[in-house]
Amino acid sequence: MNKSGTVLPAVMAYDRINAGLRIVLEQFRRGGANHAYLLTGAMGLGKRTFAKVLACALFCMSEDKPCGVCEACRRVMACNEPDVLEVYPEGGKQIPVNTVREVIGTVSQHAFGSGYRVVIIEPVEKMNAAGQNALLKSLEEPLSNVVFLLLTHEFSATLGTIASRCVRVKMTPWPDELMKQALMDEGYAEADIRRILPLSGGNMGTALSLISGGDDDEETKSFVHAALSLHSDASAVAVSTRLKDAREKSDQLLDALERAIHQTLLWKTGMVDANALNAFPESWQRIGEKITLKSLNTMLEAIFEARRLRLGQVNWQSTVDQLMIKLLEEQSVWQQS
Repeated sequence: MNKSGTVLPAVMAYDRINAGLRIVLEQFRRGGANHAYLLTGAMGLGKRTFAKVLACALFCMSEDKPCGVCEACRRVMACNEPDVLEVYPEGGKQIPVNTVREVIGTVSQHAFGSGYRVVIIEPVEKMNAAGQNALLKSLEEPLSNVVFLLLTHEFSATLGTIASRCVRVKMTPWPDELMKQALMDEGYAEADIRRILPLSGGNMGTALSLISGGDDDEETKSFVHAALSLHSDASAVAVSTRLKDAREKSDQLLDALERAIHQTLLWKTGMVDANALNAFPESWQRIGEKITLKSLNTMLEAIFEARRLRLGQVNWQSTVDQLMIKLLEEQSVWQQS
């Protein structure tokens, strides 16, 4: 949503990202929504905002839906619409089964208004097995005028039985020109946009973090520097311990580390110039000249696997240790060369 409080820029953007989003949005505009949709894609691509745009299209009081300015649209975007229920994990924890049952019980009753009830759950993989099974029953026996908008950052962590009962909506990276225009509409300086655009990989969340200095706090910078400077078992253990101790902030730290490795990948493929590595340790910059694309991809896959294991409630200490061992292995090869 833009600073003016309307959803119009968001609607225009999603209309142009890909044909699949246009088709789904048109279904909601016509009032012909299915009972369940599964929005998939990396964190930061705009799944939550698109879900809100879809909900606006159902409740909008204008002919050109969603208008973004009517009272109904504003209620949805401000989380003040009683017929739109939103479920998110608190403090990075799982979504408890009681919360899922409570929401299902609420939408089983009469709507506050005269039309649809919408349930937004993000991310689906944060529900435990009992929660997903409780949700599955509602998807198997859909209620009239109830639409579930399920969001997942890790499609492989979603139960296949849930996915098979939803219309899958795949969020894709933003085209550069569309992202540039959206950021300019938000009031960001063009020079800053040009700087971060090639580093964002089409991910609006990453772009907003980079342009606002989201990776600039000392703890995050220090962690990224340490993780890119592994040279011994002792250094790997030290970084692993830091990540374990900062569990509540681990998502932010892993995201920052992933962006750093991804920036190096972009530099190796000629998409950004060497200045993109200036913020990283000198030892990493030297490795960057020798390291292969395969090795960088291996490190990115290791971060992805750590996230997957965490979602699967695998022991966090063991997960972090495995990640640092893999990063150390890859860096050691090129340090020695």
